[in-house]
Amino acid sequence: MVENCKTVLGFYCFWLMESEKRAQILSLAKKRFERFGFNKTTVDEIARDAGISKRTLYQEFESKEKILEELLMFEALSVRKAILNQIGKIPNPAEKLQTYIRLSNKYLEQNPFIVNVLNDASGFYAPFLKEKPHIIETGIEEIFISILTEGMAKGIFRKMDEKVVGHCLFLLFKGFTYGRQNADQPVGASQLNEFIQFILNGVGAKSSNEP
Repeated sequence: MVENCKTVLGFYCFWLMESEKRAQILSLAKKRFERFGFNKTTVDEIARDAGISKRTLYQEFESKEKILEELLMFEALSVRKAILNQIGKIPNPAEKLQTYIRLSNKYLEQNPFIVNVLNDASGFYAPFLKEKPHIIETGIEEIFISILTEGMAKGIFRKMDEKVVGHCLFLLFKGFTYGRQNADQPVGASQLNEFIQFILNGVGAKSSNEP
């Protein structure tokens, strides 16, 4: 299993250990962005919510765009850590794979603003987020690859080029979740089950009672 913070995302792990004040600003900014949108939210409003002066806020973050950039990475690392902690307890790679998909989908459905930023259909966020979405997506792909590698080693999945298949799984997952045109609409339970079964069939997953 991929170790927390030992991948391409590792460079950003310090965000998980930032000061309480910094984390609070990110949390309050997220609530503002979710309720009013990024454009309509001002630095003054975020500072007021945090109970600090605008000058103090600028000592932590140089701009509203920087707040969003760090918020995106903070969210990605936080949910990554939480999901890895949960699936790390699952011994069967097939069950681990479907649990990873379910938990990731659940997070995305509960965080429509993050979905909007990652989807970025208009290209609005690209100029100041730059490589951050790619870093997050690479982290998602790495987890798929890690689970596939474990599954082959345990004889649960068929033999394959785990990097090629892992990349394909990521693209399918993206297209099924935050990459859809109507990404703001939740995926139905039957659709999610069908998607997971399609993935498991594709990797040749054996059930736990299959020899």
